[in-house]
Amino acid sequence: MRKTIKVLIIVVAFVCAFASTNVKAATGYIYSHDGQIIRSSVGFSATSDGIFNVISDAWGGNIAATEFTSPEDLYLYTEEVEDEEGNIVKNDVIYIVDSSSNKLFVFDGNMKYIETISRFEVVPDNFTNSELLAMKTKKIVSSAASSVFLADGMYTFTDLRAVEDTPYEDRTDAQKFYIEPLKLSGVYRSTRYLRDENNVIIEGEYEDLIYLCDNGNSQIVIVDAKTYKVVQVVSSPTDVTFEDKTFSPSKVVTDSTGRMYIISDGIYEGIMLMSNKGIFMRFVGVNYTSLTFWDALWRNLATETQRQQMSSILQTEFKNFTIDSQGFIYTVSRASTNPDTGVSDDTAMIKRINQAGKDVLTRNGYAVPKGDLITILTGNDAGGSQFSAIAVNNYGVYTVADTKAGRLFTYDNEGNLLYISAGSGDELSDLKNPVAIRYQGENVLVLDKNNKAVIRYEPTEIAKLINSAVEYHYNGDLEASSEQWANVITENPNYEYAYVGIGKTLLTSGRYQEAMLYFKTGYSVEYYSKAYKLYRDEIIKKYFPYVMSGVLILIVVGVGFKTYKRIRSGKPRDLDIGDE
Repeated sequence: MRKTIKVLIIVVAFVCAFASTNVKAATGYIYSHDGQIIRSSVGFSATSDGIFNVISDAWGGNIAATEFTSPEDLYLYTEEVEDEEGNIVKNDVIYIVDSSSNKLFVFDGNMKYIETISRFEVVPDNFTNSELLAMKTKKIVSSAASSVFLADGMYTFTDLRAVEDTPYEDRTDAQKFYIEPLKLSGVYRSTRYLRDENNVIIEGEYEDLIYLCDNGNSQIVIVDAKTYKVVQVVSSPTDVTFEDKTFSPSKVVTDSTGRMYIISDGIYEGIMLMSNKGIFMRFVGVNYTSLTFWDALWRNLATETQRQQMSSILQTEFKNFTIDSQGFIYTVSRASTNPDTGVSDDTAMIKRINQAGKDVLTRNGYAVPKGDLITILTGNDAGGSQFSAIAVNNYGVYTVADTKAGRLFTYDNEGNLLYISAGSGDELSDLKNPVAIRYQGENVLVLDKNNKAVIRYEPTEIAKLINSAVEYHYNGDLEASSEQWANVITENPNYEYAYVGIGKTLLTSGRYQEAMLYFKTGYSVEYYSKAYKLYRDEIIKKYFPYVMSGVLILIVVGVGFKTYKRIRSGKPRDLDIGDE
């Protein structure tokens, strides 16, 4: 009987071990301190009423399937509006662009369809001749416009003054001019300071703008967020840096001053930083390819012929990015590879770039933030995670989308992996090719290009506890954070980072010995060392006066006893040579 039970236990343990290491089960695992897969509840889950596509009731049949075949980007903008009672309330507006139909789709915060825009009007009176000549459109949209064919179906207007004698309000649609995008790939909305003709800020005045990456026309089209009329067009830089390059903007964000950060296809030097006027300033956040000392030395000593025979060194281009409320840019890219050795470096696939263009992402977790730690070594699916999108919330938690495995990895502001969600599969709630992700409160919206759908993921119960603990700690409420981490441990005793979270609160409270126990349980060598050092210093500080007093007393007693013995024995003290 005992032998049978023992065999059953071994079989059950084997089955559990196999299940826990099944990488396909992406919705139920996390990584331990030593990089091993352990069971854990999912972080985000999708429900049937959180999947939106052309057949959804929310879209009401307003978008044809042929219009939504290649969605490229999604952006959520929160605006302040006045309700019926005159109160200011926040309202979400969601934008999606499709690179095949070249249309901008607008939805409300519940993903209910609002409108579609396929062309953007240019009012010639608002632009100079040189600005008009630089604009491109994918085809002739007005018989009154004299246009010149460029390439790949692109045209540029050469004479937009043909109807200038006709008052604008009297012009027919045929007498108006529009930009029709070609391969729309990015969308972003923000406000910027309104400036006068001398580019001086007009105090208290702002422009509410939508930025569109018109990739096929090599330009960024900036339109008014309410009227969709063109306000500005940013064309290819005239800087000498771009003499042999093609300006193909795929993603754009702006900072509080209106400066534009642009990812351009085929540009490996970094993110393009351009002024509010569209003037190129510099590259930021370049993804350097690391070389060994000997590689660098050999390349420097090699002849021109030898260099030509070597593999060219290309930095990894950025795939996507977002910007937080403090102006930090979070980016994702592929792992960089040394072209000569083939060695891959995946430690900087996620970056947090400051105003100086430096990566300041904190990587204090058990492993650097890079998605899956255990990967397939051979076959078509070999290699690590391949990030395609990133989103960050208002307390430093960021989620990255892995297009290779269809997973979502969520990290806190210190680089600790909080939970893993989603996964590839045949269900509509599975991710096949996530290309954009945005936070909406505690939920995330994911645009899946292959599913041709937007999927709303909501945090599970344990994820709500984890998020709450991280937010409390971020805002300085350590006691509340510790309570939430304790609740996480109740839900999942194997969640190692929860012990570290409690240990941080104890450390800050000066309870170093207790903190050491939690850090030990959570396998945090760094924080254990900090707690130990502080505990040691506290012990030394506490007992040092007593120890020193005891030492001094022993010294005094020893000297006194020695003097007493000498006096009692009548032995005179030793005289110095100079004594008489």
